[in-house]
Amino acid sequence: MRAVSYFTHHRPLKHGRFRMPGKAWLSRVLWSESVELPVVRRVSLFHPDLPAAFDGLRIVQVADLHAGAFMPPGRIARVRSLVQGMEPDLVVFTGDQLDRRDVDADHFVQGLAGLDAPLGVFGVLGNHDHLAGPELALQAMQAVGIIPLVNRGAILQRGHARLDLVGVDDIEPSRGWGADFRVLDDLPGFRLLLCHQPRGWRAARAAGAHITLSGHTHGGQITVPTRGLNVASLSTRYVAGPYAKQSSILYVSRGVGVGTVPIRLGALPEVDLITLWRGSIGSLRDRR
Repeated sequence: MRAVSYFTHHRPLKHGRFRMPGKAWLSRVLWSESVELPVVRRVSLFHPDLPAAFDGLRIVQVADLHAGAFMPPGRIARVRSLVQGMEPDLVVFTGDQLDRRDVDADHFVQGLAGLDAPLGVFGVLGNHDHLAGPELALQAMQAVGIIPLVNRGAILQRGHARLDLVGVDDIEPSRGWGADFRVLDDLPGFRLLLCHQPRGWRAARAAGAHITLSGHTHGGQITVPTRGLNVASLSTRYVAGPYAKQSSILYVSRGVGVGTVPIRLGALPEVDLITLWRGSIGSLRDRR
């Protein structure tokens, strides 16, 4: 089981052993430097209603970057290079771009400047973006060319085919803000929704979202699968990976960064390369 430390001023042994008396399971943990790139998780999502023109659409999802004390500009720049190197058709940020401080916006802008994709780069706000200030978070996104989708949509076209990319605000917002799933109501195209928290999937399904991309959980961040321990499972049943109900799909990314606790255990940081295919929903595939 791998662990990643996000501390900026120590050097744990790569492939060393972490030993604590009475904690035998920890002795099997392999430590790696936080300067390593996130893993790339390659996911195939199938939906029968996907327009044929968008069959094979490649989307990179960046979730929970948490620009801040444990995600300085240099690390963010490596994430940007990783994303750009995958040459996706579309890039989406599913919230918590910032951690919680004003200066985090500066880290974000310095690290991500220059990111682009043929169909555009879009993003929504997460609960930590609201902690930093929603207006500040929106300004930071716009400064690097990310188009904010806060209860609004964008039409993506290939030939005469249409895909509606929609974003909603976070479900734990600042006063005067909040998610409005009615934005999905009158859209005639295939509806791809960005919603930071997977707990919003029920409302998303009811509003007609075909596919919903979320983050927020960090995959548990601290998880020991062999012991049935996953912190995120205390607040949601949708912890990581793909889920399907009726004609709707949810995908939850484990994300890139961390918040207050600067360690990931058993839930490696990831950037997701999602390919959409026209086909049976039961054909979901999730692999690294």
